[in-house]
Amino acid sequence: MIAPTRAADGERETGGSLADASSRIVVHAGPSLRRMDVHSLRSLAETVGRGLELRPPVRRHDLLELAVAAPVQVVMLDGEFGQRLAVSISEIREVLAAGQRLTGAASMGALRAVECRTLGMTGSGWVYEQYLSGAIESDAEVALLYDPDDYTPVTIPLVNLRWLLDEEVREGLLLADMAAAALHVARGLHFRDRRPDVLLRQWKRELSAKAVTVLEPELSSERIDVWDRKRLDAVAAVQIALVSEAGIL
Repeated sequence: MIAPTRAADGERETGGSLADASSRIVVHAGPSLRRMDVHSLRSLAETVGRGLELRPPVRRHDLLELAVAAPVQVVMLDGEFGQRLAVSISEIREVLAAGQRLTGAASMGALRAVECRTLGMTGSGWVYEQYLSGAIESDAEVALLYDPDDYTPVTIPLVNLRWLLDEEVREGLLLADMAAAALHVARGLHFRDRRPDVLLRQWKRELSAKAVTVLEPELSSERIDVWDRKRLDAVAAVQIALVSEAGIL
């Protein structure tokens, strides 16, 4: 679930392929994939002989054409809301009823996969599992702002911070109460305001020096993609889709 920094939408270049329609994979993605991820996924698609078509974040009615298209596998990652209505359960039902395969992960895809699992939509990844289990309930946890020109994230979604803090506790770098306090501060910022510099400033005001020492390096430009849970789930979901019918899994 994403919101652009301005009303206009950027469009990621669509990848063509010589693969036949039955092996085609359509991916609706935005800030959950970086440019380097797209490059590596295109290379994997060529290696396994699958067609990979990248489309912008899904919005209302985007899926309907697939209900009458040749067989295709759809991977839903990112989706829009706010300026445009979000993709609906009814159109997902129509696509699935037409026999198309639809899976979701990372962001809007994870949300819809949980909501539509009884209809036949599948899901994967940590974010999906959190919503499926009820550990996370609010749609707002996956919301962020992005640059519409290249889909670079501008703010940090709460779900990513939740995963980072859990990992810091698991590794013994933060006490559980420190992580809870850090999450509370982050939750107090609207998703449109949760930029790395703003978040760090708030953490420095409200957290202990020890906690800030652990967390500050993670907000650097060199580190922030490494623990982007939405990105990790998105890459894995497309990789699985590409190799699952290529005899690799």
